[in-house]
Amino acid sequence: MGRRAAAGVLGAAALLAVFVSGVAVAVEVPPGCHLEDAGVRGGEASYVVVCPGNPGGSSGGSSGPAGPSCVLSGLNDYCIGASACWSNVPSALPVESWPVDSRPSVDAIYTYQSCDPDPSGTLTGWSWYTPPQMSAAQAAREAFGLLATPGFTVGFNPPGRAVVGVPTWLWAQTAQVGVITGSSALGVVAFGEPARLEVDPGDGSGVLDCPWSTAASGVCAYTYARSSVGQRVGPGGQPAYTVRMRLVYRVRFENNGAPFEVAGLPGTLESPWQNVSVPVAEIQALVTLGES
Repeated sequence: MGRRAAAGVLGAAALLAVFVSGVAVAVEVPPGCHLEDAGVRGGEASYVVVCPGNPGGSSGGSSGPAGPSCVLSGLNDYCIGASACWSNVPSALPVESWPVDSRPSVDAIYTYQSCDPDPSGTLTGWSWYTPPQMSAAQAAREAFGLLATPGFTVGFNPPGRAVVGVPTWLWAQTAQVGVITGSSALGVVAFGEPARLEVDPGDGSGVLDCPWSTAASGVCAYTYARSSVGQRVGPGGQPAYTVRMRLVYRVRFENNGAPFEVAGLPGTLESPWQNVSVPVAEIQALVTLGES
């Protein structure tokens, strides 16, 4: 967890960060309870809050928290009852200054929490916090969320203007063309391997799949049947089709170097769509016959 991570300490209710389809979600955990991975339900990761005397999990446990019970403003980013709180996990105090004599375990982190209001005088102060153990499946979800697709622009040829009946080459101009990775705790790594391009030529024909291409070539080509007359004027001052493209990666996981399968996580990762305006002209040939 980074500085000011949402985590309650001092025996109060805690907000723990879990990862649902790669997105951090805060889940409130009462004192003495802990969070358990409940697998995948309806295509989404689920979690339950397990409390002493209730080993099956609390009835309210789920992959998402209820609305905040306090007013959040300024540094405050989570609630303990009606108190708005923030935490430094770990604290800003240098590690060498931690009171290690009172450290309950080697995994414990010295933290500082501030809450307002604090009527009992017990919510604000210093304490040791031991993060809950993350399962390999949770680590895989976190690794998936750390996969980042590279930025790119859409290249096309003929440059400047395509022509009806002539194949237009399309490719992803990108500085990074190889495997992308996201590493998480417990040695779990997500790998995104280049799979294909998805291209929408913008003329209403629909999205087509193309082989992965990051340089000018005829590997990914589309032939327009009509000109772009009547379309929105593009940056070059000519009517143009808006061509969209995105990168598609196959995703796999390894746990400490061994292949690792995780139910419920997508098998592919798509980049955001990138657009380019492509004017398309229709060229007509005029044949004249001279006198013999």
